[in-house]
Amino acid sequence: FIIILMAASGFLVYLIRNHIAASVGIVSTTRLSAQSGFSCEYSEAQKLYPFSDGILKVTATRVAYLSMSGTEVYGVDIKMDKPFCVINGKRALVADSGGYFCILLDSKGEIYQKQMTGAISFGALSKDGLVGLILEQTDTKGAVYLLDATGEFLAQWNSVESGYPVAISFSPNQDVVDIALVDTDGSSMQPRLKQIGLPSTDEDKKPKDLSLYTPDVSSILSSISYMGNDKTVLAGISDLLMFSGDKIQSISDYGQIFSVISTGDGIVVIFSDGLGQEAKIEYIGSDFVRGNSVSLGNSFIDAQENDGKVIIAVDDKILLIDAVTLKTEKTVTVDQGILKIGFNSDGTVVVVTADSVRNLAI
Repeated sequence: FIIILMAASGFLVYLIRNHIAASVGIVSTTRLSAQSGFSCEYSEAQKLYPFSDGILKVTATRVAYLSMSGTEVYGVDIKMDKPFCVINGKRALVADSGGYFCILLDSKGEIYQKQMTGAISFGALSKDGLVGLILEQTDTKGAVYLLDATGEFLAQWNSVESGYPVAISFSPNQDVVDIALVDTDGSSMQPRLKQIGLPSTDEDKKPKDLSLYTPDVSSILSSISYMGNDKTVLAGISDLLMFSGDKIQSISDYGQIFSVISTGDGIVVIFSDGLGQEAKIEYIGSDFVRGNSVSLGNSFIDAQENDGKVIIAVDDKILLIDAVTLKTEKTVTVDQGILKIGFNSDGTVVVVTADSVRNLAI
């Protein structure tokens, strides 16, 4: 009997080894239709944004917060021609590009609606609900209009000689507003970075004039990110610049930059070496020196960061990567085309595809 058991065990080990060897290289595909969520039309999917514990649906006539089953939790009627959405933490800003209205919301409903005196071209939202808008203003190249979390006016900065504002962002500690500018008065395009401070008291409605940087590059730098609290990073198509104190450092050998994401004291850069090349990821620390890069795939789609982890949608895969070590902790191959991804509050991943919204545990 013992001899028979030993022979059977040996045969089982042989079968298991063959099965493992045969399965090497096989990639399992996750059927998104089998995950929790709801179905939708392609035209509707374009208007959906992962938000809080559900989905924000933004149309020209209505903003609605949906649960992950597709049930409407609340809705607010609006009237906008080209609404755009900015989400930061527990709040969402919806504004009319080229129009005059904006609305701030959270998962419980509308916080406020505002009508501006100039057409809106850009919006920014801080983690605690501060709002910044770039407005068209007569006799200026543009104005930066700042609101507190309740919709009360904080301050306004007018650009007269510095250039046209193209992007704004609040620093991590929310006491500085970074403004990316482009000056086209000369023979070439000149980018600049303007930094203003928020008013220190409720009575003082004037922003503090902090600094103006003029880097030696001639491209539009419209992406703003941060290394810690005191280092601002601007990015363009192929240029990456870091501003700190009276120092400017630059890296200008990227082929094409897709996304720059703040993560602690460093940044994550998703890029390619040129048009049609594969997407890569690298981490740059506070020394602002390029390190090793890791290949991701052919077509970059979306990326989000949460607590030192980055989820990246590329090709038909969703990758969970440690932002500093660049170690891929999880890879999920899906059977549908991905449009957007986002972190849910419970750590799961919300995936918006061409015909559905799904909740995926990674």
